[in-house]
Amino acid sequence: MFKFDKTDMQRFLVSGVAALAMSATCVFAAVGPAKAATTSPTQQVIQIAAR
Repeated sequence: MFKFDKTDMQRFLVSGVAALAMSATCVFAAVGPAKAATTSPTQQVIQIAAR
């Protein structure tokens, strides 16, 4: 029979946090190019100059 102890809970929580971090990273990596593609070249030059 399976016993869910403290070590199993820690593994579950660490894996969950890692999965959320990886998901967030992938979403931001996908949104960046999509957002850049919707910006015109003129707007990009203005944004670069404003930095």
